[in-house]
Amino acid sequence: MQTKIIESSLLNPARRTFIKSAIALAASTSLYAGYKGEDKILNVIRNGTSYKIPFLRDGKVEENGYNDLCRVFADVRAGVAVQMDPNLFVVLAKAQQWLSSNQINRPIILTSGYRTQHTNNNIEGAAFNSMHLYGKAADIKIEGIPADYLARLLRMCGGAGIGIYPSFVHVDTWKERAWRG
Repeated sequence: MQTKIIESSLLNPARRTFIKSAIALAASTSLYAGYKGEDKILNVIRNGTSYKIPFLRDGKVEENGYNDLCRVFADVRAGVAVQMDPNLFVVLAKAQQWLSSNQINRPIILTSGYRTQHTNNNIEGAAFNSMHLYGKAADIKIEGIPADYLARLLRMCGGAGIGIYPSFVHVDTWKERAWRG
């Protein structure tokens, strides 16, 4: 398995302005309050490639890491990345941190992040108004962690929509609800 540690990326000036305003808004939320003075790295595997991406530094979203994560969470079928909800990354980081504090150091395996409408329409059973369409959802698993346990952990870490499926857990940041697929 190939490992990529992503430290920085280049952005064009127009996108930089948009991203800075999105990050500033997101950084004002209480989800980040517990991270003051800490750096957070999200350890994710996507399509066999491992990424270790710092995205939160001293309680603030780190722009380059955030953008790199958005690319990792892109619609791989369509080759399209969008600005993901930073709160989704925080939920995932909190879950990963909790596991790590209990000597379970495993990456999050991302099976789906953002989806274009076309991709979503071609996935059997996908919700018509899926939160994947808005960059607010991810389908994940962690080796050795049962889906029911992972779902409870994601809820405890701030996940709103939690769906338990045979091979993954859906987590989103929209509104609180739960289901089995």
